[in-house]
Amino acid sequence: MALWGTADSLYSVGTITVDYAAKTITGTATSFTAFGISAGDVITIGAGGTFGSAVISGITSDTFISIASTQYLSGEVISGIAYSISEKPVFTLGDSSYLYSADPKHEVYGVDKYEISVLGVSTQYGGIHGGWVGIHTYVDMHGTLRVKSETLVAMSEITSGTPASYTTTGDAADDTILADAIITITSQPASVGVGTTVTATFSVTASVTPSYAPLSYQWQEDDGGGFADLTGETGTSVSIANTDATKNGYEYQVIVTSGNTSVTSGIATMTVS
Repeated sequence: MALWGTADSLYSVGTITVDYAAKTITGTATSFTAFGISAGDVITIGAGGTFGSAVISGITSDTFISIASTQYLSGEVISGIAYSISEKPVFTLGDSSYLYSADPKHEVYGVDKYEISVLGVSTQYGGIHGGWVGIHTYVDMHGTLRVKSETLVAMSEITSGTPASYTTTGDAADDTILADAIITITSQPASVGVGTTVTATFSVTASVTPSYAPLSYQWQEDDGGGFADLTGETGTSVSIANTDATKNGYEYQVIVTSGNTSVTSGIATMTVS
């Protein structure tokens, strides 16, 4: 089943102009107070979302609204452009009400069938059913982390792909509707200059949201013939010992994985002098 249908698309008329700095939208011949439009709805700008989308955070009048973030807009000048408004889940567009902040924490995640059956077994963050899952975390009076999970919109089946594909690492078939965990590399591997017979060390720092699946690492080396895995180098850092002139210009990167989601770091170069 789809997470939203045509009934979730709200009526829209007129055109709009966006003020990126103020995070406001001014309409011409619009009716923002009508047709069930409210804060939390998603406004998509241009045919097919040419200019991106944003979450409505406030409605001042029929011709003036504010948005939670401009992060998912293209950055282009938006003036006199058509738009549409829908009731799609807001967390996908960076609404600050649904992102990590101080305790208590409230978030909504898209959890697919793979994550429920494989990743959610041994963690208190795991949901009981695929779909849009609300997670509330807080620390109780005894200093213990508590997690409450609630399925907001149940999803009975992924509309593309087959059950066999859910366990395939790196597959995209089950991610067309529900995105996997987001991995962020906060500290990239840095290039290193060394002398011969000196050890060169490269390291990475990363995090994953939500954190129900642990991070794993695979370092790779490019000696001029393309990147290849370094056997046994699966930690947050890698050390290259006994460097010599033949390794001058070698490049290194690391693939960071959580569940069936992976990102590749930037490339660091080893200079041997």
